[in-house]
Amino acid sequence: MSDKTSIWTELKRRNVFRVGLFYLVASWLLVQAAETVLPLFGVPDGVLRGLVLLLALGFVPALVFAWVFELTPDGIKRETEVDVPPAARQQTAGKLNWATLIAAVLAIGLLIADRMMPVTAISNPAATTPAVPGSKEFDAVTDAAIAVLPFADMSPGGDQEYFSDGIAEEILNVLAGIKGLDVVSRTSSFQFKQRELGIPAIAEALKVRHIVEGSVRKAGETLRITAQLIDTETDSHLWSDTFDQPLTAENIFAIQDEIAKAIVDALVESLGIEDPGDVAVDTPTDNVTAYDLFLKARALFQAREALDVADELLTRSLDQDAGFAEAWELRAALQFLMKEYSYSDLPDEELERRGIEFAEKALAIEPESATAIAALANIRARAVEDLRAVHNIADIIRDFNRALAIEPRNASALNWLGLKLGHVGDLGAALETFRRCVEYEPLYAPCVENEYDALLALNRHEEAFERYEAALEKGVMTGQYVNFSLLAYFDQKTAFMLASNLWLSGWRRHEEIYDAYRHPDGDRRALVEDILQFVAEEKDGELGYLGNLLIPIGAHDLLPFPVLFWGDGYARYRQSPQFKAYIRKSGVHAYWREVAFPPQCRPVGSDDFACD
Repeated sequence: MSDKTSIWTELKRRNVFRVGLFYLVASWLLVQAAETVLPLFGVPDGVLRGLVLLLALGFVPALVFAWVFELTPDGIKRETEVDVPPAARQQTAGKLNWATLIAAVLAIGLLIADRMMPVTAISNPAATTPAVPGSKEFDAVTDAAIAVLPFADMSPGGDQEYFSDGIAEEILNVLAGIKGLDVVSRTSSFQFKQRELGIPAIAEALKVRHIVEGSVRKAGETLRITAQLIDTETDSHLWSDTFDQPLTAENIFAIQDEIAKAIVDALVESLGIEDPGDVAVDTPTDNVTAYDLFLKARALFQAREALDVADELLTRSLDQDAGFAEAWELRAALQFLMKEYSYSDLPDEELERRGIEFAEKALAIEPESATAIAALANIRARAVEDLRAVHNIADIIRDFNRALAIEPRNASALNWLGLKLGHVGDLGAALETFRRCVEYEPLYAPCVENEYDALLALNRHEEAFERYEAALEKGVMTGQYVNFSLLAYFDQKTAFMLASNLWLSGWRRHEEIYDAYRHPDGDRRALVEDILQFVAEEKDGELGYLGNLLIPIGAHDLLPFPVLFWGDGYARYRQSPQFKAYIRKSGVHAYWREVAFPPQCRPVGSDDFACD
């Protein structure tokens, strides 16, 4: 008999193969059990990976143990010290076979059970925004939670979607002001437009008990609106009605008012709400054409699309009714947005002049116009940030808060306030403001993007990246904005260079920019000069958002974006003379001396300062 045959026979005689098979099956069972149980206790994934590694490392020692030792009636002994009869070895082999079979059955059973169980996401509470109806983080359905779905356009031409959306939105706005109701934001409920989902599925997705749905049919001079309030828990209609009226502005707002009051009355009775407050739909214009044009413009404004067309529509609306305050305030808010989204090439001074004029006209008609107040404050805030004018920053912040006292859910005012708080270094307040905005409008891109910017500025990198990925998953990103410092911190080279290619199309050395972010201590002045020369020659000197890309690598003469320049990526900029000059010229240092210095900065002497 050869040595090879002798070793093989000896391995079988000592049950080494059976021990090896039992070890593999038992390890599989243990991993299956750990994978099922550990997540219930929030145990990190690293524990499971460590267990798998430990079991893998133990395989060879288990085989060696089976070769060296023998299981006897007197316990475990070295194989060379005992003489085990063949019958006893066969009995041990049978026990190992049964143990292996039982472990395999249990492992297969756990695998099947795991596949049949619903998947439950476990997240880190500290890394999420406050739970709100309509957001993925909201887990519990409350009786007072309600969503207003976009009304279906039943018009003969199918071209009145903006009008039917406008009707639903006005009803939603009224319900949002009712005490005791948790109303899902427009961006959350309107995401189900034209999707083939039933009411129960939508209610489950939005985590609401009550749903308002309806339809609008506008044909010639006739208007038909149907609406119904559904209790999805009992699958019953708490209220429904159909309104057929001549198409006049008075009738439009009267119907909206009647629908809102009927819904509130039904909910007050159903939920036992004691004091819902006033339910009333204002009549902002008595001109149907003006209102129709306004709704078209507002739809474009909310989608951030064709903003120049939206401005033209508002001009025509105001030609019909110069006393239409909502059209004036929306036009005021549009001016700088057109520049920001590349829908206008007017100089900043002209956009500022127009914005002030339109906001003041809105306030002359409606002194409590929150959007007009916020638009005027934002115009001053932009002038300060761009070093075009000097304004008292405390007054700007005070006006944003005044607008929000009138309309707490005004997303634009919340976003602008957060940016200004970030500009002066009050990052905690800025983050809280952006999160309030996201609480009201979970899919509003500016606040979603600025929320993770604020987290990064606070050096809460993991949370910032989680919010960034969540924004991508929800499709919330605007497509124009990228936080390069965040991508570089997490070594997202491909994503970084993809974004820099979009911002600097035609540039041939994108990896150098990435390396500059990853190794910030190097001298990148030559790279910055080359990029600026490329922009001057190939892009007509139009920088756009490029300051966000170039300042961290040494382009310290460019103007920074609020919030961003407080993070780790801008550490060198904060130590530059350009930063100190910017803080002085923009009035931030004066604000610190008047109000308070942020935690990252401190006064030096009577008229100087230093920042970390």
